[in-house]
Amino acid sequence: MLKNKRGDVSDIITFMVIIFFLAIALLVTAFAVNEMKEVITGSDLNKTNVATSSTDHMDQMISTTIQYGYISIFAFLIIGMLISAFMVRIHPVFLFIYIIFLAISIFIGVPLANTYQKVSEVDALSAIASQQTLIEWTMQYMPFILLGVGALSMIVTFGKLIGGRGGAKI
Repeated sequence: MLKNKRGDVSDIITFMVIIFFLAIALLVTAFAVNEMKEVITGSDLNKTNVATSSTDHMDQMISTTIQYGYISIFAFLIIGMLISAFMVRIHPVFLFIYIIFLAISIFIGVPLANTYQKVSEVDALSAIASQQTLIEWTMQYMPFILLGVGALSMIVTFGKLIGGRGGAKI
């Protein structure tokens, strides 16, 4: 399975793209849920206990569930990247390629973070985006997160070269 794999430098770029699109998708989802909640509460016919209960659940979804789901996926992606980095046997010459890919991903991460900021500043989405503090924080500091996760992945990948069974044969 891992026999012919020569490194996983693309994991950091995949991580960045997934986090960006997930943040945008969850922001739009929170906006849609908020609009449905306003439709339910805006009608005089929906003053029942069921309508009140469903709007309470929608408020909870907008304020906490979406954010915790995002952070959970974020953490699982990082853990998966680190496990992948540990499982791969790689030659030390690939360190320079890894550093170049990490730099490219950081330079790509800056416009993605700025794009998320521009999307979240749209009038229709700004109120919802201000409630999504965890998503806003991760997107604001995306280049630094990429640097930290990439450096940690590099340490795990190339740290095994010192010895042991997991290291590459030089």
